[in-house]
Amino acid sequence: MPVFVGGSLRAATVAVGVLAVAAFVAAGWFGLSWYRASHDDSVALGMARDAVLKDAQQATINLNTLDYRRVQDGLTLWDQSATGALLDEVRSNRDTYAQALTDSKTTTTARTLDGAVAELDEHSGTARALVGVDVTSQREQGNPSCVRRRMQLEMRRDGSVWKVDRLAPVGAANPVPGACPG
Repeated sequence: MPVFVGGSLRAATVAVGVLAVAAFVAAGWFGLSWYRASHDDSVALGMARDAVLKDAQQATINLNTLDYRRVQDGLTLWDQSATGALLDEVRSNRDTYAQALTDSKTTTTARTLDGAVAELDEHSGTARALVGVDVTSQREQGNPSCVRRRMQLEMRRDGSVWKVDRLAPVGAANPVPGACPG
């Protein structure tokens, strides 16, 4: 057993006590911080915004990518990405879209550039997102062409997925020579 000389035992006892109090305060602080973070509405709101943006970007790709050789598969993705008025339009014009794409022997490929959620109302299940997209079009006999555009998507929650209810271009499309970069 160690032998302490003079006030060393007292100093050691005080030091251990101070460390114990500091550890208790730190544990309380981190526990309170964890509790606040786990019950903070802004965390849930941020996660909801991320879900809207992810689904809006994927829907933008789905609604701008078609291959005349597999047109029905592409149009099925349109159905799965749309809801409300847009879904009604897609379904009522499906045969016309399929025929036009098949006749023109065109393939389009989309790639999102960036996006943001401009509005989100979780209670009503609606949101508005803005997405930048490059769309490369290629006819069977021809050179590729690229169009860069910005889209505004009115999103509506359908179960656990956000789908496009309406979409519209924002500003003019910008043609880029050749295939889209990237």
